[in-house]
Amino acid sequence: MSLPKKIVWQFSVASWSETAFHEMPEAGKLSRASIVNTFSGALDGLGTLEYLFVYPITPADDVLFSGYERIVAKLGNLQGSFVLKHEGVYSPTAGVGGSLTIVANSGTGDFSGVKGQGNIVAKAGEHGGSYTLQIENQV
Repeated sequence: MSLPKKIVWQFSVASWSETAFHEMPEAGKLSRASIVNTFSGALDGLGTLEYLFVYPITPADDVLFSGYERIVAKLGNLQGSFVLKHEGVYSPTAGVGGSLTIVANSGTGDFSGVKGQGNIVAKAGEHGGSYTLQIENQV
């Protein structure tokens, strides 16, 4: 069985622990968050995610983030893991928008050799959203 060319699934934040690691007067803070996501839809499983955030000086402005997430999941009869690189922006009014890239050679099990890119979206004020991946090769 091969992977579909497009995979869409939903995530819900199961846990979030965030700590500032550098703050200065009149400058935005830098923080780190450890997150666990649960997945439903095309992928069923868990994601373990570490984000780094750059907060702006003005609280109403956008927050930049980057991070890595190990996905351990099932897709139909396929199961395994892979790592996603996240790059994006959180807007207090628009929510989350960002790009996702499957890290080369990070796949295990039935996801071994998988490559692809996509995006993450979530509405402001919600603790979940959706991922979409375009798969570049069939496993």
